[in-house]
Amino acid sequence: MTSSNPNSGVADDPRMSFVNGEWLPHSSVGIHVEDMGFRQGVVAVERMRTYHGVPFEVDQHFARWKQTTEILLIDGLPSKESLRQSIDELLRRNMSWVQPQGDVGITLVATPGSHANQPTLVMHLNSLNHPQIQRRRQTGQPLVVTEVVQPDNASWPRGIKTRARIHYYLADQIARSQYADAVGVLLDQDGSVTETSIANLAICRNDSIVSPPADRVLGGITQSTIESCAAELGMDWRKVTLRPNDLREANEVLLMGTDGGIWFAHSVDGTTIGTGQAGPLYSSLLTRFDERTRQSEAC
Repeated sequence: MTSSNPNSGVADDPRMSFVNGEWLPHSSVGIHVEDMGFRQGVVAVERMRTYHGVPFEVDQHFARWKQTTEILLIDGLPSKESLRQSIDELLRRNMSWVQPQGDVGITLVATPGSHANQPTLVMHLNSLNHPQIQRRRQTGQPLVVTEVVQPDNASWPRGIKTRARIHYYLADQIARSQYADAVGVLLDQDGSVTETSIANLAICRNDSIVSPPADRVLGGITQSTIESCAAELGMDWRKVTLRPNDLREANEVLLMGTDGGIWFAHSVDGTTIGTGQAGPLYSSLLTRFDERTRQSEAC
């Protein structure tokens, strides 16, 4: 769950990207019109980022990547060990671009390709919008509950990460027509809330944290880390069906995604959540999450 903000012009972009075993200028990367990723939208994607220069929770991201590519029947991809080596080289080759950026995003994309057993694999770096991330951590973000419904699990499992994101796009267009910095919340078939285009969500209610059932949302790597932080802090976390009013009436609403880590919603559909400021559970989790990312640097 992510929101990138590239800040390099195409003409002077110094980045190098990995494409099917070759290192190419980032500005020349593309998918051929005969590729199944273009023709039928069959695209597996995995997004991760660095904290303090170190890729975060790589093994969990690779596990989700493996699940996605297997379900989409994309065969012939490199092993986890080979991918990890390529990511390390990707960061080394782009060090002059990475250093002024600070922490960056890492994107893996795979399609079935244009020919049988010849998949397309792309790995590239992307900027993170650090001012926006910091602002949302400090002052929050508005949410808008939309009427856009998630595709049913019978179409494709929600636990895989793909570039088939029209539903997310439409929800965000609705949200941003109301509030400039808003993100749209998608519904399930029964009218319950699921997630946003960039984040899993949870509410704080009666000193407990509640999030939608795992089979209704993308399994967020950041949420998994936040759940672990909550357990360390002795916080109760349950997964049950949530309705739009549960968001509006919550004491706090948490948002968790790759780019931003953890932040909060200050309003839902124009209704202020709590005081509209960072709440106590969020603040404790943010502190613990930041400690966790610094620990990963030490490792």
